Amino acid sequence: MFIAGGAVAGPVAAKFCAKQGLKTLLVEKARVPREKPCSGIQFPYFEKILGDKIPRDRLCNNELTRVEMHFPNGKVVSSKFPMLNFMRDTFDEWLCRLAESYGAEFRDGCRFKDFEETENGTLVFLETDQGIEQIKADYIIDATGMRPAIRRKLRKERGFQEGSSGAALNYYFTADGDLEHDKLYQFWNIEFNNMVFAWVYNQTLNDGKDYWVVGTGYDKDIYVHLDSFFNHVKEVFHLNNVNIVKKEGYSSSLAFDDDDRIWLGEKNFLMTGDAAGLIDLTRGVGMDSAALSGRLAAKAIYFARKNRKPVIEVYARLMKKLVNQTRRNQKRGITTFKTNE
Repeated sequence: MFIAGGAVAGPVAAKFCAKQGLKTLLVEKARVPREKPCSGIQFPYFEKILGDKIPRDRLCNNELTRVEMHFPNGKVVSSKFPMLNFMRDTFDEWLCRLAESYGAEFRDGCRFKDFEETENGTLVFLETDQGIEQIKADYIIDATGMRPAIRRKLRKERGFQEGSSGAALNYYFTADGDLEHDKLYQFWNIEFNNMVFAWVYNQTLNDGKDYWVVGTGYDKDIYVHLDSFFNHVKEVFHLNNVNIVKKEGYSSSLAFDDDDRIWLGEKNFLMTGDAAGLIDLTRGVGMDSAALSGRLAAKAIYFARKNRKPVIEVYARLMKKLVNQTRRNQKRGITTFKTNE
């Protein structure tokens, strides 16, 4: 069993594959903990998908318990909404170590290079500090994110494109003002964001201190739109003594509006998480879908082996509800809107 990608889907798949007795290798190209420019907000049910409780030392100091949504017409809606709040570098490392504790082999600083299908199975070529290594795998899971290495070698398609289809950008800052530490602020306004809501909330960086983070997602001119949004936030919450301490961002090659975006794989190759196109911009999250797809991929392998069924057929059946939900939200997401009206 070979799994590429040590973010969320990969370690979860590795844990459940190892738990059922499969010899499992999980690789991550970076050394962990590695910086991951991505929101670490999830819902309490996330731990049920993981099958383990997240240790307190892997969570931020600050607990988020409420959501406040701001709309273009000036309406503000606030409600109680408990959330898990963590930084992705330490959280993802914990997930990889968790998979190890269940019996999976984990290697960081190890990059998927290529594969070759033979009569005796699939050969996987890995790039390490010592050179190229070759292993044999009965099943392969691609969990390599928004620029999926294995998927791109399997399929020439429209679901992913060569250049960037959009980006997200965060500023971490300190300030005095009216922001409340237990709230996730969401701003739904195409002037600030046209991919997902823009956000403000509080997180803990590696120095152990808490900082505000303001961010947005846009398909072009991301700095222009974030700066405009940040100025709006400063005005709404009367911020002063503002000091930006860090900037981070990432871009995607995922074709967000494309009908071919979601693809679960073929033969003994299974796509999970972002590599399967399972990003849900309407809900503003992808980690729960990634974790669930990783768990269901492991379950599909178990049932396929037990019942001697094609694994991709089993996986597609198990994933039907999640795929349908993601497709529905894709059609009604903010990327389909031209104006705030």
